[in-house]
Amino acid sequence: MCSGIKYLGIVPLVQIKMIFEKKKPSIARQLAVRFSLVLSVVILAVALLLTLLLRYNVRLRQNNELVYSMEHLADIEQRIHDFRMNLPPAVDQIKTPEGVRRLPPRLGSDLPYYITFTIFNDTTHTVYETNDPFLPLLPVSYGHPKRYTRKNYYIDGDLNILYCSDVFKSSKEEPFVVQVALTMDRDTAEQLLERAVPVFLVILLPLLFISYVAAYSISKSTMIPVRNMTIAARHIGSENLDRRLPTTGRGDELDELAQTFNDLFTRLKTDFDRERQFTSDVSHELRTPLAVILGHANLIRRWGKDDPVQLQKSLDMLISEVHTMESIVENLLQLSRLENGKWNSVIQEVSVQELCYRLRDDTLAWAPDVQFDVVMDDDFRIYTDQELLYQACTIIVSNSIKFGGKSVCIKVHIQQVAMSADKDGLEFRFMDSGPGITPDVLPHIFERFYRGDSAHNRSAGGSGLGLAIVKSICMVLGGTVRAESNETGAVFVLTLPI
Repeated sequence: MCSGIKYLGIVPLVQIKMIFEKKKPSIARQLAVRFSLVLSVVILAVALLLTLLLRYNVRLRQNNELVYSMEHLADIEQRIHDFRMNLPPAVDQIKTPEGVRRLPPRLGSDLPYYITFTIFNDTTHTVYETNDPFLPLLPVSYGHPKRYTRKNYYIDGDLNILYCSDVFKSSKEEPFVVQVALTMDRDTAEQLLERAVPVFLVILLPLLFISYVAAYSISKSTMIPVRNMTIAARHIGSENLDRRLPTTGRGDELDELAQTFNDLFTRLKTDFDRERQFTSDVSHELRTPLAVILGHANLIRRWGKDDPVQLQKSLDMLISEVHTMESIVENLLQLSRLENGKWNSVIQEVSVQELCYRLRDDTLAWAPDVQFDVVMDDDFRIYTDQELLYQACTIIVSNSIKFGGKSVCIKVHIQQVAMSADKDGLEFRFMDSGPGITPDVLPHIFERFYRGDSAHNRSAGGSGLGLAIVKSICMVLGGTVRAESNETGAVFVLTLPI
């Protein structure tokens, strides 16, 4: 019994929920529904506005017609009343030289058939003239048209009129009221206006269906490039970043989106390739000192106890390789902090002259045969991180000594330059008398672990991370660095904003 209740109650509810949650409406359907809703609101608003304007114009025409009829009847009634007041009693015709002339024709004969009127005395309610004896005597509106309704007034219906009335006087100062009315149930324009809204609603339903189908077809065809891009993007991964999203060639926003993603894939592929190369380079750099450490550890285990010379030699080599590995790890950590923005820079005013003299003195302390010259146009002052700038300059100078020899000539020329239209900078130009940089090496000089040969040999010393650190330091300080080569040696140009 319980299982039957579960099957009849819970399971169908779960299935219904899964059906509704399985697939959400597509963007094409959402756009079509929204377009149809907006169109329906616009149509209803236009219909309402048009109905109001037509109603206003019809009502204005009706009011003007009632006022004109009322004044016209009042004018005729005044003339008739004055004419009758000058005749003997019970005389309804007069004799003129032209013959017998009857009194003016019956009132209202020249009015439209749909206008009814009543002329009466407002005090005694005596009716003088009317073309509709069933029309009630209504309160005087003093020339302003008013709407009047009364339920079950007639045997077969209600009273629904628009009337206008006012008090007039004849030459004998006898007041009378002229009341004119328009039956709204018989007015064609009024009936059309009352039926306009239902007609619009009836027309709206098929129009919404047609607009939904049209909008869905247009949206679906428009979303075809998006669907193609989605299918292509599903097959792109880290192993095939060279694949690209398709474009239509129309140059629209979808093509711009696809091109943006393609550019992103290009940058990702470049970053992936660089990281793969970096991993390979790190493995290569660490494998060499580890191999040396392992070799000398085996030598110590075999002959180190009996051979003091070999023991000392192996220990010195072990210590040297450990320092090499320590330098590589420290440089990698510094590169990582600089590139990830985790370096806490200390910005302060720095005297360029004092920094260059410090750099010269420290260089001559460990390389006394180096010829070091500093040339600057002025004692410049710059707001930057002093220690980072000094480290970048030290790496460039040590790189020149490493490849140019202990007696290399180094010249540092400092001058003010324009970095952009609204920003000045300070240029540090390091020139040495070394062998220079070959054209095939120049584009890769700031890459990590690059030493100018594919074998990455360690004969020149260092880990190949120095110039990469210089580039990262310049990025952190908001500057740039570039390398040049001429017939006299290598040139490194470091530019920082003042």
